[in-house]
Formats: sequence, structure tokens, C-alpha cells
Amino acid sequence: MIDWDDLRFFLAVHRTGSLAGAASQLGLNATTVGRRLTALEERARTRLFDRTPDGFVVTAAGRDIVARAERMEEEAFGVEREIEGADQRLAGVVRLTATEMLVTRFIAPHLPRLAARHPAITLDLWCTNAVVDLSRREADLALRLSRPRDPDVITRQLAAIELALYASPGYLDAHGGPEDPETGLAGHAVLGFAATPPFRVENAWFDPRTEGARIVLRSDSVSSIYAATVAGLGIALLPRAVADVDPALVRLPTTTSPAPRVVWQAVHKDLRTSARIRAVTEFIGEILVGSEP
Repeated sequence: MIDWDDLRFFLAVHRTGSLAGAASQLGLNATTVGRRLTALEERARTRLFDRTPDGFVVTAAGRDIVARAERMEEEAFGVEREIEGADQRLAGVVRLTATEMLVTRFIAPHLPRLAARHPAITLDLWCTNAVVDLSRREADLALRLSRPRDPDVITRQLAAIELALYASPGYLDAHGGPEDPETGLAGHAVLGFAATPPFRVENAWFDPRTEGARIVLRSDSVSSIYAATVAGLGIALLPRAVADVDPALVRLPTTTSPAPRVVWQAVHKDLRTSARIRAVTEFIGEILVGSEP
């Protein structure tokens, strides 16, 4: 009989197209994945994938079982979520995903309080801009900068993070400040966000002001931009909630600013009653709701 554990490997290879990709997704090594896939094909008495130079391509026989395997997967995850949701122990691992900036500047400085309050809870932090699938238990709790639209997910708006222009005292001593930061940063070194959709709101406000300026850095890591600004590389847009209280930075006056970033908390409805997950969501809410300038 084919069991669910075998089909996990089948679905991972189908979704990633390779043993290495499946291994990364499953947290195993490619040799193990290959061995389990071969064993599954032997039990099924049919080839489920064609091995091609471009990767693993599902066969007709494999396509026939994809939908059934995915339904089994959803049921397995559902059972797992229900069990986790009923767990009332304030102990165990809570997987939290958030952007690097939220973790390093907004959450990490407060973690000693969480550890003191709930010493038996281990926080597993995943710093990423990628959207994870909460229904598949890729994370227990997610903090996102756009409102989640996933089915069966409970969302809560936590904070609106205002941005402003900053430079280090050392940079200003060496180069002076812009005559009018509101209208332009000509003649100065500036640090910008990556020219990608996640930063379109910030870039729409910032980029017109960089005419005549030298763009010395672009990055999709706000933490990297923050650190480089503190080091004196140039002028950048940074979150006011942390930069306003950082003695290593000076805010440059402007009359406008980009639309604030809203932080949303998301948790699957089946997990919201888990004691340890509820404890972390409440703690995150405490520190982020109070993070507005």
C-alpha cells in the first residue's frame, strides 16, 4: 500500500522539478529523496517521472495521481493543524516569518522579554520577503507588508510604519545636508531600494528626488540600507520608529513622505487557539502596535 509519506516526496519533486529542489523543500538530502521516489515507483509498478536533462517531468501516470495526492496532503495538514491548535502547553516551537528589517529592528530587541515570559517556547525565525503558505505549515505565524488574502487565515493590522530621510552625523559633517530635502537630493550620495514591485510605493516618492544625486547603493534588504546609512554611505529612506531614536542617524526635514507601510499579522484559523502560538501573536502585537512614531 502507498502511504502519505511516500506521496510527500512525489509532490515535492513534481513541484520543484528536481531532486535537489525537493530535498531543499523537505529539509533532506537529494540522495534520500531519490531513494524514496524510486521505492514509490517500484511499489506503484509504474514510472511517475521522466528523467530529462531539464529535470524531472511527470508522466501520464504521475499526472493521474497529482490531484489525489494534493487532497491527501491537505487532509494531512488539516489533521496536523487541528492537533496543534488544541495544544494548550506554553512550550514548543513557533515558526515566525517576517522581513529581515521587522525581525532585526522591531522584534529581536524585545525577545529577552518573550524568553522571560515564556521560557519553554522556542521562536524559529525565518527572515524573508517571500510569501509562505500557512495552510501547508510553512510557518505558524506571518508578518507581511501587504494584507494577506489566503483562505482560512485570520489577519490583524498591527502598525503603520512611517518612513523618512536620514543620514549619519559623519556624512553630514563631511558633505553637509541638502538645501531642501523635500524637493531634491542633488549633489549627494543616496541609498535606494531595489527597483522591484515590493518597493514601488517608496520608490515612487524617493526616485524623483534623486535627480542629480549619486545612487551608491540599491538593495532589497532594508537592514543593509540601514547599516550602510549608519556607516556614513549616504542618505536613505528608513523607518521612523527605529531611526528617530537612533543617535547614529539624523532625520532630514521634509513636508511629505511615502505612504506608510502597514504590518499585517496572519495565522491559520486552525492554529489560533494553540497556547504557544497565541502567546507569540499577543507578544508581537504588543511590541508592534506600540511601534508607531
